[in-house]
Amino acid sequence: MIPLNIFRARLFPAIVLSFIIMFVLSGCAVSNYGKLKSDQDIAHAFQAYQILPGHQYYYRGTFSRPIVVAGIKEKFELNSKLWVKIDTQSPDFRTLIDRISLQGTGTTVQPWGFTILDKSGHDVGVWYSAIRAAAVEINDNNQIVNLSPLRLVTRGDPR
Repeated sequence: MIPLNIFRARLFPAIVLSFIIMFVLSGCAVSNYGKLKSDQDIAHAFQAYQILPGHQYYYRGTFSRPIVVAGIKEKFELNSKLWVKIDTQSPDFRTLIDRISLQGTGTTVQPWGFTILDKSGHDVGVWYSAIRAAAVEINDNNQIVNLSPLRLVTRGDPR
């Protein structure tokens, strides 16, 4: 049997901490986070410089070294200063796609296409990058308040 003073000193704080962690994690489970879903057709569309109807295109990073190009459906607003809107009718669109396509040159990591999904699994837009994971947070007003790459480059199979 454990003496009462050891229980109070060691086990009770551990039990309380466990309940706090479970409470915090349960809050994360009901968040507004979506995800990326691998889609080979999206990769081919980007590689063919195809502009999807009803999408606004953006890039993240610098023009000389973009890390992601994303097309967001027009019913959503990308609410972030980290993304730069692309004029799809300018040569810049092709230049950015070409630069993304060069991300994996000489390595096993190649850029890939993804569908951006909201927390309910609805299509929000498209993503082209060697980055295979992102935080996707959308509020109730269809504003994308967080669309952040989770790593600069993720290795392995895009699926």
